[in-house]
Amino acid sequence: MPAIHFYKYATLTALLVSLALTGCSGSNSSTPQGYVTPDAQEELPLVDHPEYTHWSKFPVGALSIRKKTVTNSYGSVYVTTTHKLAVNTDEKVIVEQQVTVVRPEVTNENPPQELEFPAKFRLPKSVTLDVFNLPSRKAKLVGEEEVAIAGTNFKCQVYEWQETNEAGPMTVKVWRSDAVPGRLVREETLILSDGATSEEILTEVQIPTT
Repeated sequence: MPAIHFYKYATLTALLVSLALTGCSGSNSSTPQGYVTPDAQEELPLVDHPEYTHWSKFPVGALSIRKKTVTNSYGSVYVTTTHKLAVNTDEKVIVEQQVTVVRPEVTNENPPQELEFPAKFRLPKSVTLDVFNLPSRKAKLVGEEEVAIAGTNFKCQVYEWQETNEAGPMTVKVWRSDAVPGRLVREETLILSDGATSEEILTEVQIPTT
């Protein structure tokens, strides 16, 4: 591979990793950015886990598919993320997450990973349950909008905030709906220093009838 091609590939890959680590998306979980789970302490209150509360409303097999485009001056990387409810019991839910990344010169179809959320957890003293349930601890609710996906309108809460990573300040805007498995409907980010962007959009929802 010529050196200039490798540099572009590495730069775009680094951008993708940087954006993925902001918590955008969910992707993997809605745990607030920067939150570190403390050791369990009996004196801490035992509360409903927001992710369990959300996913347990759906039947096993419910899924959502999201497509993300990450773009900088060298090109674009495309990411497809599928979340599927695999287990739903009184004690926990397990969500299978599968991510496929299409880069300019290679496609990586990663094996599914299991995300397990207990029905209850010990709430740390450093955060309230409302804050824990935000897409980021910095997120601010700025309004509500209806977003049409595949002919269905979803009423969404809209959040905005700013993160900082190695590329500098980055603005984030997220649309979430409790009617969607995984909640994320749309997400937009902009790195202010170089104009690099990321846009993730919900493309498919499947909820089995019971």
